[in-house]
Amino acid sequence: MSRGPVRRPTQADIARLAGVSQATVSLVLNERNDVRISPATRERVLAAIREWGYVANASARSLAGGQNKILGVYTFEPVFPTTSVDFYFPFLLGMEQAAADLGYDLLMFTSVGGERQVFRDGATRLSLADGALLLGRDPNVEEIERLRDTGYPFVYVGHREVSGTPISYVAADYAQATRQLTERLFELGHRRVAYARIGDGGAQPSRDREKGFRRAMPAGEARRLTGPVWTLESPDDVPGLLAEIRHGGITAVVVEQILLAEELLTCARRHGLSVPDDLSIVVLGDSTGAPRTDTPWTGLVVPREQMGRQATHLLVRLLETPEQEACREYVECPLMPGATVAPPRREQ
Repeated sequence: MSRGPVRRPTQADIARLAGVSQATVSLVLNERNDVRISPATRERVLAAIREWGYVANASARSLAGGQNKILGVYTFEPVFPTTSVDFYFPFLLGMEQAAADLGYDLLMFTSVGGERQVFRDGATRLSLADGALLLGRDPNVEEIERLRDTGYPFVYVGHREVSGTPISYVAADYAQATRQLTERLFELGHRRVAYARIGDGGAQPSRDREKGFRRAMPAGEARRLTGPVWTLESPDDVPGLLAEIRHGGITAVVVEQILLAEELLTCARRHGLSVPDDLSIVVLGDSTGAPRTDTPWTGLVVPREQMGRQATHLLVRLLETPEQEACREYVECPLMPGATVAPPRREQ
């Protein structure tokens, strides 16, 4: 014969079984130390919880102001990983490791059908978690600003600027790594160095990389010898890009995506040019859409796992000290020496 009720026990059931008020059960569940509860009473409540298998309702506990020790993970694109090579996998791996170390669980939020939304029917589903880690290359900025204005704690993984009050984020230090790589080209003797990318040059990661490139430019009269910044619409524009490179006497190119670098390498070889002897290429680490090759690119590594880990630690600090202002942290990008950069063949 079963000793317990068939239905799921409630706080009221636990209170009745322990001989205390429901408010006392709530205090024990939320680990409130500012209200004195005798050790005997606390143990009686905990014993009833263990015996009847009570599980606190996350929504109710959140509304009561307690912490569920749950961190939400939300992406603005439906791209949770299915393989270890997925773009988001290293981020999530770092988050999981950090959450486990800190004693938190992770809760992934997804959307079924239609546009992905943080808010639905005037409320945010993220409230099931104590705070959230947000990711996405093309986020809904209005939803981010609205979430900030509600006071809900979150950290964006990646550099993200919004209007008004800043938000907390952890970003790769693209500007510093790009500057170091570009300066290396000038140290090797290159004088005509250009920058190229595919797609939206207005995206924040792209702007950060370009900023590093421009900071590496020589001062004074030598600045006039540097190459331009090109933004291509698609890989189909690479033959035209190579023609501009050859016409302008450019000996080195800093390329934003591996996809573009691979296309440029293939096109250069078709025209009898050698990389790096005739053209040095630096790649800034975004492998999205690139074919799998064995080319040992000179460039940077996007520290995705470390970014996920550091963002998780930052979010927990914000939860534990909610009064502090927005924090912005940068993670160093490791540099890859590779084999696609060399001194120019001829004096420029």
